[in-house]
Amino acid sequence: MRTDITDAAIAGGAASAVLCVRLANWFEVQIITGHTSQCSPRPASPLPSRWDLPASAAADFAGPYEALQVGLVPPLTVPEDWPAPLPSHPRQDPYDTAAATWYGPVPAARLRELVRDHGGENAHQYPSPEDWTTAYE
Repeated sequence: MRTDITDAAIAGGAASAVLCVRLANWFEVQIITGHTSQCSPRPASPLPSRWDLPASAAADFAGPYEALQVGLVPPLTVPEDWPAPLPSHPRQDPYDTAAATWYGPVPAARLRELVRDHGGENAHQYPSPEDWTTAYE
């Protein structure tokens, strides 16, 4: 069962970018780490500002992360024992049904469990012609 992308995010983070991971059953999980996320430990901002969250690691922290901020894209539902959803951005469109619901900090073990429960990561992170021709056989 493939978990390479998830394991790399836990080990080294997502470089403050949203990392989209497609699961074997085509559900999508989004992962983010860095000074603007709800991860643990949280690196300090490389350029401090008044909006920074409290840091628990140096700005050059390279992992591994104990917990990460995870977005679940509908129709993927939240597993039991996950943290409460984070507040949505006030400008987020309430009618955007494809928007991820963010949770954090989610323990790395719970994230790995979610990925395994859905069959691991898809070999093709984006649909390929082979996926469309063999999906229903």
